[in-house]
Amino acid sequence: MKRLPKAGNLSGSLLVAHPMMADPNFRHTILYLSHHSADDGALGFIINRPLGQNAGELEMDNALDDIAHVPIYEGGPVQPNQVIVATLEWDPAAGACKFEPMQKPEGEFTLPSGHDDKLRVFLGYAGWSKNQLEKEIALNSWIIIKPHPELLRSDADDDTWRRIMCGLGPMYRVLADAPDDVTQN
Repeated sequence: MKRLPKAGNLSGSLLVAHPMMADPNFRHTILYLSHHSADDGALGFIINRPLGQNAGELEMDNALDDIAHVPIYEGGPVQPNQVIVATLEWDPAAGACKFEPMQKPEGEFTLPSGHDDKLRVFLGYAGWSKNQLEKEIALNSWIIIKPHPELLRSDADDDTWRRIMCGLGPMYRVLADAPDDVTQN
């Protein structure tokens, strides 16, 4: 059996889908990995798939009125009807990203003041069982990069993924520009 590479704790990293990633759930995605451990698996959120609607458009008995203007993102394929509200912001002092869920266990939201531009609303999340993410990394399905303030902007979309690929070198640029259906080339 092939040994898995020791990835260490990847919490706080960005997972960028390799251009050859065929899974439609993750094709051209950038995920913020909020939790990762060898024993528990991993949990993350897609940060570059805006759904074109705001939180106020969700039917939640006015629970999201305070953040009605915040865009909704597809967080991942797991529990796609679950609403997750969190802050995602760059901490210049630590040189890292801070991710903080805003929900209490009862489902209520605690919204900090002055963080409107840092708030994110996700539908669903991405999850990996023990060693699943490590296997995907070993298969080169994901490129691991450090977060950067520019990548955490709330307007991240498919173009953000392309800019990352182009920055990784000519081979990635060619792969990123390849059509999804090579017969249409």
